[in-house]
Amino acid sequence: MPEKRETLEELARREADGEREREEARALRRQSSERLAKEVPARFFQLAKELREAVARFNAAALPEKRLTFHESTALAAHDPNLNADFNCALSRAGVEVTLTLNAMGRSGKPDVFLIEASCRLGDDQHLVRCEGSIGQGGHGGKEATKVDYRISIDFQRMSYSIDELAERLVKSAVKIDPDELRG
Repeated sequence: MPEKRETLEELARREADGEREREEARALRRQSSERLAKEVPARFFQLAKELREAVARFNAAALPEKRLTFHESTALAAHDPNLNADFNCALSRAGVEVTLTLNAMGRSGKPDVFLIEASCRLGDDQHLVRCEGSIGQGGHGGKEATKVDYRISIDFQRMSYSIDELAERLVKSAVKIDPDELRG
């Protein structure tokens, strides 16, 4: 029995369907990028607040000579609306410094991408903590965007804990001078 060939009409419909699906995917990626450009900086502000509160909780119970110092940039303290401002905060004491920053990466014709990073000097060791936001998928065949998920990596190795634990882990690693507190 001869093989049934695709008709010109079927070919045209298949091409049109493919183009429509590609356009829907482009629109979803654009929408996700715009959403991340708003939500990642907001999560950074929340994380900076959580870090400030964790330092305050530790300092309230610590001996005066063992307390951590906490500094934040003017832009962070004022919640500067210019997201390209210098947003950072740091905690430190002898031999230890942890600096949390919001880094903006500009893209031509697209929304900026934001990364939350912590540079940790624990004694003689240096470590980089990176939090990258991504839109979780759910619902109708994975096409409906749901919540923002954060991938955390330490020295480019993925961690399994959530961003909600990060502030406390940063303070513990600074106090104990132990990077294993970051790795969990």
